[in-house]
Amino acid sequence: MIAPVLPENEEERLASLHALELLDSPKEQRFDRIVSLTKAVMGVPIAYIALIDSDRQWFKSKVGMCDVVTQTSRDESFCGHAILQDTPLVIEDALKDPRFFDNPMVTGEPFVRFYAGHPLQSQAGHNIATLCVVDKQPRTFSGDDMDRFAHLAAMAERELSMLGVIATQHEMIETRNALVASQQALARELSEAADYVYQFLPAREVGIDEPVHIDYQFIASSRLGGDLLGYHSIDDDHQAFWLLDVTGHGVGASLLSVSAGNAIRSGQLNADPRDPAALVETLNNAFPMDRNNDKFFTIWYGVYQRSTRTLTYAAAGHHPATLIDAQGNRQSLGVPGLMIGVIPDNKYQAQSIRVEAGSRLYLFSDGLYEVRGGENDKLLGLDGIGDLIKQANCGNSSKTRLEQVVSSVHAYRGGEASFDDDVSLLEVAFVK
Repeated sequence: MIAPVLPENEEERLASLHALELLDSPKEQRFDRIVSLTKAVMGVPIAYIALIDSDRQWFKSKVGMCDVVTQTSRDESFCGHAILQDTPLVIEDALKDPRFFDNPMVTGEPFVRFYAGHPLQSQAGHNIATLCVVDKQPRTFSGDDMDRFAHLAAMAERELSMLGVIATQHEMIETRNALVASQQALARELSEAADYVYQFLPAREVGIDEPVHIDYQFIASSRLGGDLLGYHSIDDDHQAFWLLDVTGHGVGASLLSVSAGNAIRSGQLNADPRDPAALVETLNNAFPMDRNNDKFFTIWYGVYQRSTRTLTYAAAGHHPATLIDAQGNRQSLGVPGLMIGVIPDNKYQAQSIRVEAGSRLYLFSDGLYEVRGGENDKLLGLDGIGDLIKQANCGNSSKTRLEQVVSSVHAYRGGEASFDDDVSLLEVAFVK
């Protein structure tokens, strides 16, 4: 094993690292999302962000690794070598590399064979961290892989650079009394923006003789969010229904959701709306995050063909929908692909299923299941919300099924009346 040497600017590099005050800090969702996305996009079992301290590498975020392991020796780290260069360090087979063939992380857990580490710079230009992917099998790294990896590393580096901005925002909060008037004006603008979003929700009226009945619940949180749902007839034989969720909150998130929803409903997209995969791919290219203030969104889009009773659907970063068949059995529909706007020209896969009469399909946003409750403050999760939906389909309550689901989630949260995030819930009942 060959230990990494120290860079010439080690003293300045460490000063930049310590100035971030990230070492030994709690988990943060914004870094965890990037690491999870990296694992999915690169198709590896392990991904992490490591901060390189004077004598250790400390994991700010990781997936696929033992939760107990929070750091390793810098001398044994691959990342100690990665920060010595400005381009990614790629080791296609660690057993064939004289620097790593006898490294404890190669000969023992996690049995590293493939490693790629992209250096992450501070605002001062020092390599202070790495975004890494690891596999237990040797593999090659193509030019396309390198491009995707660089894009993901840029996202991680952008979050590191935002820390100074966040600190400044905290200082500004201390002077909030001087901003009361402007905050009141902003509140009025947000209210107007929320009204604008509500105008884009579809009408609930559905003819009683129609073979498909549709209902929904949309509950706005105290913060303006990026949820939007919709449904419309494409032609006499095809009906579309969808739900999208823009990352973050605020006017920007809402305007992006409205823009995307309007593009779907109006037929402005250069794609066959009866082909979910093609439509989602077109959305991905039409709304790149670098042109939308670094915002991306998830979507579940489905098309029902009445003549064949076939439901075809595709998901982009969105969790599966829930189908309850006529016998009350529950099934998850949709394999989450990459979120919309992250990587251009990404390909998506559509799936199909024949739907029997009496079945009901449910699309919902993460605000409905990313809630905690019970004695252990346990996350409700996808299985939990799926069970609540199934229970609502078996009961005889005077409430609608959607009202029962929302009421059950409130009960799970201890009776809290408001949600921390927008809640969207769409029911498609296949009557005939």
